[in-house]
Amino acid sequence: MRNYWKLKSSKGILFNLLFFHVMVLQAQAVENPYMFPVRPGQQNYLSGTMGELRGAHFHGGMDIKTGGTTGLKIHAAADGYVSRIKVDGNGYGNAIYIAHPQLGTTTVYGHLKTFDEDIAEYVLKEQYKRKRFSVDLFPEKTRFKIKRGDIVAFSGNSGSSGGPHLHFEIRDKYQRPINPLGYDFSEIKDNIRPSVEKIALKTMNKDSRVNHQFGFFEFSPSKLNNEYTVSETIEVYGEIGVLIMGYDRLNNALNKNGIPNLTMTMDGEQVIDITIDKIPFSKNRNILCYRDYALKIQENKSFQKLFIDDGNELNIYDTDHRKGIISITDTLVHHIKITLMDAHGNSSAVHLKVKGCKPKVTAMNNVKNFRPFRHVIVDNTLVFMGKKAKHNGFFANVFANRMNYELSSSYYVNDYSVYLWDLRTGTPDSIDLCGDMIYPGLEMIVPSESEFKYFKSEFDLHFYTKTLFDTLYLKTDYMDELDDEKEFFEIGKDIYPLKKSLKIKLKPKRSYDRKDKISAYYTTDLKNFSFQGGIWINNTFEIMTRMLGKYTLLADTIPPKIKVVQQNRDHFRCYITDDMSGIKDYELYINNKWVLMNYDPKRNYIWAEKLDKSKPFTGNLELKVRDNVNNEKIYSTIIN
Repeated sequence: MRNYWKLKSSKGILFNLLFFHVMVLQAQAVENPYMFPVRPGQQNYLSGTMGELRGAHFHGGMDIKTGGTTGLKIHAAADGYVSRIKVDGNGYGNAIYIAHPQLGTTTVYGHLKTFDEDIAEYVLKEQYKRKRFSVDLFPEKTRFKIKRGDIVAFSGNSGSSGGPHLHFEIRDKYQRPINPLGYDFSEIKDNIRPSVEKIALKTMNKDSRVNHQFGFFEFSPSKLNNEYTVSETIEVYGEIGVLIMGYDRLNNALNKNGIPNLTMTMDGEQVIDITIDKIPFSKNRNILCYRDYALKIQENKSFQKLFIDDGNELNIYDTDHRKGIISITDTLVHHIKITLMDAHGNSSAVHLKVKGCKPKVTAMNNVKNFRPFRHVIVDNTLVFMGKKAKHNGFFANVFANRMNYELSSSYYVNDYSVYLWDLRTGTPDSIDLCGDMIYPGLEMIVPSESEFKYFKSEFDLHFYTKTLFDTLYLKTDYMDELDDEKEFFEIGKDIYPLKKSLKIKLKPKRSYDRKDKISAYYTTDLKNFSFQGGIWINNTFEIMTRMLGKYTLLADTIPPKIKVVQQNRDHFRCYITDDMSGIKDYELYINNKWVLMNYDPKRNYIWAEKLDKSKPFTGNLELKVRDNVNNEKIYSTIIN
């Protein structure tokens, strides 16, 4: 096993790489306890690796390409028994779990087309017994004993798969995914070093600066051989966070994969080491503060933080009390090195120089990529700016805590004066900026790690102990769109991630005739809406959500649509769609007997599967399809 995960040392990256090389040589002498599950002995290719940054989770295994086809044989990686079988239209789709007691692990095989015959027969009977397509089964240990190399299933594209492939995991005894590429699978070739696209520096408080400014600053490194370099010496001061955007590739595959190990040093001393090897499912959502969430939402840029942000509970770091944050208060030049290493020991390095430079109120003209704005919140800092007034120059009066604070300019950029206000000292009611009034509209400071309730005439909010990663400076709004008869409730903005659910009790001002058909919907543009559900409690509408942003209440009175594409004595197939709330459930009966309908939500496709293949479909057929507010569509016919 390539146990590179333990390569953590404060003595420098050279020692790590040498130690890694020794471990690989030792591992080569030990037989891999796992067989490769697809085309063993042949070269295979991956479309995804362990630790990739997905939407709201880290990728938990490796995705093995199947050449765009389905039906490839899936082999058991080691001796054991089938411990779990799951069938669902989403997630891993058709998935099988094999426990390996002698190894203390479990292997997982997802997005399958079908199971091996004996397993498939067992699953089908259980589906008919429970009268459900989606099942989660836990057979007895003696039911399906497995030998290494046994064919247990066939590859597919089921569940939330974006294309045909096998999702393969190895989990430890605590059911935490570990990196399969930590084992010496000869089927995977990789001698390509990780690639770096961007480096970013972020000021961590109002007293910090990057090139004499406050905020987030990107740099594009140049590459020479296997080294990346930021050519300019960056002037910094105070507490600075470093972020990186990059990816890894494997031989003969264009997919951009994750980088499982990143290490940063300053002047030769380790600042932080990040190793993505075991991510418990309960901690997966912490990816939202491991990556810069706002930047991902607003610009679709995926920057990984080389520091531990507030609220981050991941146990993937080797660092000290500074949590990866660099603090520079001198006037010296410091050398920062970031090393990126993939699962096969291929590594790349990024070099940048930063020079300490104490802040001073200075004017910077012709600054490129400067984008002026009215005001914005960055962590605990309110940033606002304005142009010089004609008669009285630059000034700002902040009205907070029932007091008037005279605030001096922090610096000047392209005829704009920039001001920084620490929100922990109070939330401003208004700001007189060079004679122009700014109203930030901040209503409340919502603390993290504690329960908090907030009441308004339009809605009530209930933040639980683990709802927030970090302190939230809350701004809300209510809008009544008279033209199209909608009211909108804005609860903050979706640039702040939520760890756990938030309870919202909407207090509608409009009247709704068909309350049984009303649901909450989320929108980013006031035009497109996604179903969120919820329930009426007297005259309030309650929802649980993990997204800040705009909500509205809409009625869905239109039943789903059914489009039959095949019906005869052997087959019944159709498409089912719903334009508003979405499909909730469906049932097929033939001569009053329940018939299994498999479901692929990606294609809105369902198809019947017989329990007894020898018996034809004959007689009265009735298919009922319901949406999430119980609008029902019935299709009936007679099959002779």
